[in-house]
Amino acid sequence: MLPWGMDPENRFLAQCEHEALHLSGAIQPHGTLLVTGAGGLITDAAANAEAYFGSPAEAWLGQPLPPVLAPLAAALPEAPGSRRTMVVAEGPARRWEVVATRGAEGAAILEVTPNLAADGPWLRWAPAQQEATPRDAAAMAGAETGLTERIAALTGFQRVMFYRFREDGDGEVAAEAHGGAEAYGSYLGLRFPASDIPMIARALYLKNPWRMIPDAAAAPVPILGLAGAAPDLSRSDLRSVSPVHQAYLANMGVGASLSFPIAEQGRLVALIAAHHREPRLLPLRVLEQGAALVRSHGFAATSYKAQARMQLVDGLAHRFQDLRAGLVSPDDLVARWSEAGPWLLGEFAADGAQLCLDGAHVKAGTCGEPGTLASLHAWLDGVQDDGVAHTDHLAGRTGQAEDPRAAGALGLRMLLRDRRELRLFLTRREHPYEVTWGGNPDKPLASGDAGQVLSPRHSFEAWVEKRTGRCRPWSSEARLLGLSLRRFLYDCFSL
Repeated sequence: MLPWGMDPENRFLAQCEHEALHLSGAIQPHGTLLVTGAGGLITDAAANAEAYFGSPAEAWLGQPLPPVLAPLAAALPEAPGSRRTMVVAEGPARRWEVVATRGAEGAAILEVTPNLAADGPWLRWAPAQQEATPRDAAAMAGAETGLTERIAALTGFQRVMFYRFREDGDGEVAAEAHGGAEAYGSYLGLRFPASDIPMIARALYLKNPWRMIPDAAAAPVPILGLAGAAPDLSRSDLRSVSPVHQAYLANMGVGASLSFPIAEQGRLVALIAAHHREPRLLPLRVLEQGAALVRSHGFAATSYKAQARMQLVDGLAHRFQDLRAGLVSPDDLVARWSEAGPWLLGEFAADGAQLCLDGAHVKAGTCGEPGTLASLHAWLDGVQDDGVAHTDHLAGRTGQAEDPRAAGALGLRMLLRDRRELRLFLTRREHPYEVTWGGNPDKPLASGDAGQVLSPRHSFEAWVEKRTGRCRPWSSEARLLGLSLRRFLYDCFSL
């Protein structure tokens, strides 16, 4: 089974994944940057450093940090990702905000931007308090909407979205707030293809508390270095914007962009994505406040999902009691298939069920064409995980002809005591449905200096795709039920 990020047909996604975003060799022009090596001397400097420190960038290479920045770098812990901030206010000509971050191999990245904290509505904001754990799914959805509205009020951005990542890699807008109703249309409920935010970009989101692009059309400032190679800017917010992303934002009519990552147990699950038609630069205090709000929400969401999963698992543990009586060997399951097969169809909301045990093959319900069983085996053979696999598009995973009576499947396999292998397949029939995308997700070809290349789409108007050949998606409850069934069968008669 190919993960979404390795789909050989998605050439645009492959192109984006090979773009070394962290090695751009340039920064955004609203600030400047210095990088020191493990010895504390400057190894890299942005070309605009003279405007901040009085000497050309070349003159700083191999030298100690300016005295005003040295204490901040000295206080920076050694652990990669450690951060310290400071406001410099030495007279009217020197008002900066400085963020120091520990990079790889002992490097320290110092980012200097204008100090804007002296004015603006954000001064009245109090420190974020821990968000309460939602009680149910409705409260969870309300928390997502509430967070989106708070970020919109805090930042003044004209459109703020709660952008959730789906299991298939695509994204969808689950909540939306507008700072000005006339500024933008609505993206609420629209889906966006995985290639809009490739995995290499998602990894960078996890390393930074925010991503601020105050002027999406601004030309980058190059970085000069002793080594002749671009420094690792994985943990730099000043890192320049990818040309592909600049084109994407321009096509959306975005002048400034701000994103906060929402992580659960180290995994990126969503973004707070904010857009503004004109350039907009926010002070460090606002960014830290927004990041604190988002972190608090992430903790609450993690707690809610952990509690919901525990309740679900506890409830699933009792679902197999009626099947346990007299079930000692796998042959008993085959013998009782007239009872077990219909029970599985009901529990999993499946249309067909097939049990394979060496030469034995029993089935229940509508199982599809005769050749579909071979496709099911081929699909399960290609799954690396030995647990429970699922797909809502079997033909897309195997390359075989579509079977509308078995469009998707949930499968499990287990090695038994006597070295036989048991396989169980639950299938669902085709369920045509519509997906409303934010623009046509197919990437157009554009001509450039290097010939024809793929480029971001130009329209983000709602574009409806009718999907066929797929079944109703397998819910998290169905997948957990599959894991519980596998554990139950192990307890009964496996190794």
